Amino acid sequence: MKFYTCLAAAAMGASLLMAPSVPALAAEQTAAKDPSVHIQQPIEASLPYTYTSKQYGFTIKCPQKPVGVIPANLLYEDKQGEVLVFDNEEYNIKYAWVILTDAFDDKKVPDLNKLKPEEAEKLLSGIMGSNGYEGIMLVNLTPTNKAIYAVTAKEVEIDTDGDGKADEVAKADTQMAVAFFRTPSGKRYGVELIDNPNLRAYSLAAFQKGIATLTDSQDKAVTNSSSDKKNKKSKK
Repeated sequence: MKFYTCLAAAAMGASLLMAPSVPALAAEQTAAKDPSVHIQQPIEASLPYTYTSKQYGFTIKCPQKPVGVIPANLLYEDKQGEVLVFDNEEYNIKYAWVILTDAFDDKKVPDLNKLKPEEAEKLLSGIMGSNGYEGIMLVNLTPTNKAIYAVTAKEVEIDTDGDGKADEVAKADTQMAVAFFRTPSGKRYGVELIDNPNLRAYSLAAFQKGIATLTDSQDKAVTNSSSDKKNKKSKK
């Protein structure tokens, strides 16, 4: 199974839905361009620390206790959330997870769990076309919930003279893995992996495993409400 850098209708279908191998595939793609990236298969990531945000109400399991937590708007002026910093060098973040709340427009991104293959293709190709992503896929975040998973590109073609045609290539110093999804209560989260100077296979594995553990404080109430409705139906 390939990590899509372009979305062809014939290649979508059942191949669109994938699970644990996403980090490994992303790492392979990175390694193909950068031989310094070392890949070991299989990778079993450990998430021994549980972080709960008092301000935003989310909980997520992490590969280690953050050495610091800073507001997301220090990195992105118009975003809300927190940056869990796992490693830094003075003011330079070397390894972190950026957790964004209200991360995408609710009206522009439909329910990912109800998309048909052709609808998913159109959505993902549109997102990829308007963002600097090297690859993008719809993945199984959990058995009952899907997410958009992507890796940013190191090289992006840009239009410098405004004629609608790319005329230069901008090169990024690093790459990021990103994921966007809704929790059971409908909260819209985005989680980004910062791993400088290169995306490491273990960091990608921990990231993909970690985002699957993210829950919102409102999720429990929704789950309990759903269970109560099922119990009432079974008693009738």
